[in-house]
Amino acid sequence: MAYYKSMLNKAVIDLKILSANVKSIKKRLNKTQKFCAVVKANAYGHGASEIANALYSECDYYAVALVEEGVKLRLSGIDKDILVLTPPTLGDIDIGVRYRLTFAVDSHEILDRIIYSSQVQHLKSKIHLKFNSGMNRFGVDDLRTLDSLAKKVVNSKYLYLDGMFSHLHCPQNKKYANNACNKFLLANNLIKGYNSRAICHLEASGGFLSGIKTDMARLGILLYGYKPFESDYITVKPIMKLYAPVIEKRTLKKGDNCLYGEYQTKKEQEISLVRFGYADGLFRRKVFGQVNNRCMDATAINSKNLKITKYGGLIMDDASLLAREYNTIPYEILSKITMRAQKIYLR
Repeated sequence: MAYYKSMLNKAVIDLKILSANVKSIKKRLNKTQKFCAVVKANAYGHGASEIANALYSECDYYAVALVEEGVKLRLSGIDKDILVLTPPTLGDIDIGVRYRLTFAVDSHEILDRIIYSSQVQHLKSKIHLKFNSGMNRFGVDDLRTLDSLAKKVVNSKYLYLDGMFSHLHCPQNKKYANNACNKFLLANNLIKGYNSRAICHLEASGGFLSGIKTDMARLGILLYGYKPFESDYITVKPIMKLYAPVIEKRTLKKGDNCLYGEYQTKKEQEISLVRFGYADGLFRRKVFGQVNNRCMDATAINSKNLKITKYGGLIMDDASLLAREYNTIPYEILSKITMRAQKIYLR
C-alpha cells in the first residue's frame, strides 16, 4: 500500500492548459472586445486567487458573485476591475466600496446606499447596471427604471457609470437568444447615451459559443475546459484532475457485505478504499466502478477500475463524464469536488 504524507485529496490544475484555453477564446474575440474572467465560486473550484493571478496579463476584468470573493482577490494582489455579479446586500456595500469593487445595481435603494458609503469614504465607485433581458433572476425590468438609475449615477460625483449587463437564459436557442439580444440592444443604446464608453456586456460562455458579441465577453466554464452545450466553435480542454489517497485494499468474496447497508458483492473482486466520500463533494449514489454507495469520507472502488498515479487514485479527469453519471452539469461537479483537496498547480 502506498504511503501518503497527507490524507488530503489532490486537485492537480494545469495552468498551461488554462493558457491554451484562453488563447483559443481570444482568437474569437473582436479587436475591441474586452475579456472578463469569471472566477466566482473559488474559480469554479479551481482556486480563485491562483487562477486570477495566472490570468492577470490576459484579462481586462474579473467577475465574482459575492463581495467577499472580490475582497479575497484584492488581498491576493489583484488590482484590476472586479465586478460583483450579484446585487449587493446593504451590509456588503461599505466593504465593497473600501476595496474598490464594481457593483451590479438594479434598485434605487442599493444605489443610494452606495452613494452614501462612497461619500463617507471619499471614494468613487464604479457601477454596472443590471438589466433583465428575460432570465427573471436579477435586474431592472424596464427601460424607464434603467434610465432613472443611469441618470442618478451620472449625476453623482461619487459614482461612475462603467457599464450595463444582462444574462441569457437559453443562449443555444436562437429564438430566445434573439429576443434577449433585442431587449439588451435597447438598454445598450440608452446607457451609451449617458456614457459612450460604458462597457455593455451580455454573453457568458453560452452566448460566446453562439457567436454573440458585445463590448465584453464574460467567460467562466470555458476557461476551465468545458462547454455549456455541444459546439465546435472553439476547442478547450479540462485543466483539473482530482486524485484521492488509496488507504487500503482488500479482497471480497462473492456475497460479502461492503460498506453500509445490505449490499452484497456479486462476485469475488479486489477493492480499493480511497479517502474520498460524499463530504468531499460528489454525491453519495453509486456510479460506474464503485462498490456500493460512498461513505462520508471513503469510497470503495473495484481495483480494476482505478488508475493509480503518484498523486493517488484518479477520481476525476473529466467533469462532463461524472456529470452524465449523476444527471447534472459540470458546473456542479467542479464547484464541489475540491472542497477538501490540496490544490497543486502545474506551470
